[in-house]
Amino acid sequence: MLNRRYALPSISALIAFEAVARRKGFARAAEELNTSQPAISRHIRNLEIRFGTRLFHRDGHDVRLTAAGEGFYASTLQALDGLQQAVDTVAQTAPEVTLASSHAVSHLLLMPRYRDLRRALGKGVELRFLTAEYHLIGAAIETGADVVFEYARTAPNRDHVLICREEVKPVGTPEVIAQATAALNGQADPPGLLELQQKNLGWTTWAKWQAAHPEAAGWTECDAHDNYVYLLEMAASGAGLALGWRGFVGGYLDRGSLVGLPGDWFATDVGIYARLTRNGERNDKARACLAALKTLSDI
Repeated sequence: MLNRRYALPSISALIAFEAVARRKGFARAAEELNTSQPAISRHIRNLEIRFGTRLFHRDGHDVRLTAAGEGFYASTLQALDGLQQAVDTVAQTAPEVTLASSHAVSHLLLMPRYRDLRRALGKGVELRFLTAEYHLIGAAIETGADVVFEYARTAPNRDHVLICREEVKPVGTPEVIAQATAALNGQADPPGLLELQQKNLGWTTWAKWQAAHPEAAGWTECDAHDNYVYLLEMAASGAGLALGWRGFVGGYLDRGSLVGLPGDWFATDVGIYARLTRNGERNDKARACLAALKTLSDI
């Protein structure tokens, strides 16, 4: 029996190479794969070291395949497409749609609309959720996600739906908000601020909100949490003041467990988008899911 042994680069490196070649840029490939540009650069550098040849000509922002790169790209594309078809044949015995998102998006935006999504997709379609910290969602995409939720200032290039714009304001229990209101009038000490202890990837922070509201410039942190869902739960317990996304805190506001500080919501140019992945573009049910999300995006 023939004993085959394969000495191949990682699938992540091949996917990164294909994206750079097709999108003609490291930054554009990183955006599509929802990862960092240095991570894409490491994959390409490791491939070039492994092969002992350059795969791309780099001239400033201009990225072009070398002759060796063009040959490797043609073979890589054929291999990835063949592998994807094989995966689809094995995995899609029953229709399914896989959504990849952060914990906050899954828990606060999708779960309240789960029944509506299931109804829109119809019977017999499995709806799966992949959740991860936001900076790790790129790895989830590579496992076969069809729809990914991401923060961005500009709309994605692939088919997408704008779920909500970033609008924030301080939220807390009625007692904490009363204290904050009194503090703005100089009648009490301000409540403590609950900070999100994560690497910031574009969303509004307390510092940005305070820059637009100098009357609260002296308010300081009292606690920090690495998960936005937990942070809101702490705010609902009266532990301090949270910075609430309008799209995320709707359930808390409806129940009255959190109320907003009087005044307008602070709006930015950031939005949460649901977009199809390369895998999702081949999945009719993923497109149906995207259409359903569009009807549910009034949040």
